[in-house]
Amino acid sequence: MNEKELLELIGLGESSKVQFKERMPNLDSMAHELIAFSNSKGGAIIFWVNDKTGEPSGLSFEEIQQINRQIVNVASQKVRPPVFLATETVTLGDSRLLVVSIEEGLSKPYKDSGGVIYVKNGSDKRKVTSNDEIARLLGSKSLRADEIEIFDTSIKDIDARLFYDYFKKEFGQSYEEKGLVLEEALRVKKSCAAAA
Repeated sequence: MNEKELLELIGLGESSKVQFKERMPNLDSMAHELIAFSNSKGGAIIFWVNDKTGEPSGLSFEEIQQINRQIVNVASQKVRPPVFLATETVTLGDSRLLVVSIEEGLSKPYKDSGGVIYVKNGSDKRKVTSNDEIARLLGSKSLRADEIEIFDTSIKDIDARLFYDYFKKEFGQSYEEKGLVLEEALRVKKSCAAAA
């Protein structure tokens, strides 16, 4: 993110995708913020911006390092399952700000160590207490391990012999016997294979 993009983001104020922090909140409160972003559409937390005025105050090198350490520890130790985030230091005039980006999570619902679930509600966050809402979170992005995209891979990375053996064992016939090529067989679900 460059200075212009950061200024535009700050100028728009807090929202369900952007949160300002003038100081590092207590670690449990920080965990709740990360949980809310992960259970919603993701977003960014910008450190050392006044949340009432939008004025940046800047961070020293030591403060940036300390916040980085704290937020990474919170993301891995106080959020279940742990969330992954990216941090970036952006210079704004003479000030340095820390931007923490949180992606929408794939393993919803995320919760704190006490099992409490949070979602974004405008620029704030709120606890989720409704079973219907928890069910929606579970169904919205939950992927099985075999459905998660693995970046920087291609079909060439697949051990065709192992997949051939798996397919035959799982579906009772090889994919070739079902009239499929490897690319098609990789997309077959059990219910579809039974009809083929």
